[in-house]
Amino acid sequence: MKHYVLVLTILLAATAAHYGIEMSQASAIERSVTDYAFEMPTRIGQYTQYGDDLEVDERTKEVLQTSNILMRNYVGPHGWPVQLSIVHAGATRRSLHFPEVCIVGAGWEVREQNTVPVGILFEARQLVLVKGDQREAVLYWFKTGDKLTGNFFLNAFNWVQNQVTMGDSTSAMIRVSTFVGPQGEEAAFEVLRDFAAQVTPVVLDNVP
Repeated sequence: MKHYVLVLTILLAATAAHYGIEMSQASAIERSVTDYAFEMPTRIGQYTQYGDDLEVDERTKEVLQTSNILMRNYVGPHGWPVQLSIVHAGATRRSLHFPEVCIVGAGWEVREQNTVPVGILFEARQLVLVKGDQREAVLYWFKTGDKLTGNFFLNAFNWVQNQVTMGDSTSAMIRVSTFVGPQGEEAAFEVLRDFAAQVTPVVLDNVP
């Protein structure tokens, strides 16, 4: 994915990728106070919020040109943690980018990548990240209007199409991630696909 860095003219700060942040030891809370342009419930299907929302530093908000960045940990009945990140770009697309750029900038190596279906709803990008002895599994996709896709360029087309036909369009990037443990990558991705399928209708209802 290093060629993305060469092609893109905007290098985003490495701080935009907050992978590997430890979860707070606080118990699940009923509701978080946020200043987002959207709200996400503390319970999504069988997954419950764990700890407070993670803080996003001002430099990251400045680089991404939006303060509407949600980073939140959930835990499922199996006890496996999942981190949900949503970057809401509003009426511009400048906040959206190839996540791989920030990932490489933060010192991670993209070891594997491909496109996978999330149920019958849409396809997402699937990444395996490696940094030292750490491994992470990641799924990400974009939302413009009610259209979902893991393809950056298709999302750009959807945004332009909405601008032309409706005169208004908002976009968001949704990413879910978890660590790869002794059970292996497929077990981690099974959890992510399950969470993605459950969070998608919530995103469609709550994220503009």
